[in-house]
Amino acid sequence: MAKMKRIKDYKASKRYVEVVDLSFLSDRNHRYGWFRRHYKHYRLRRALRKAHDIVAADPKVAAEITRYYFIPKNRISVRQNQE
Repeated sequence: MAKMKRIKDYKASKRYVEVVDLSFLSDRNHRYGWFRRHYKHYRLRRALRKAHDIVAADPKVAAEITRYYFIPKNRISVRQNQE
């Protein structure tokens, strides 16, 4: 789902969040129950708010971040696949 990396110097460091998949929000038949879905939504919303850089796995995930979390598109960068 989302990965948050931290560096040891918390005051000088910049946080970034990498979002790979947001299917738990849109798919009602997802394997997560309602409690885990709401908890993950809360934690991801908080992480996105505090993050300096946000990296999305593909353009579809970037659009979902904008749709569900109201993050401006200029704060989101899309990862290029290395194939």
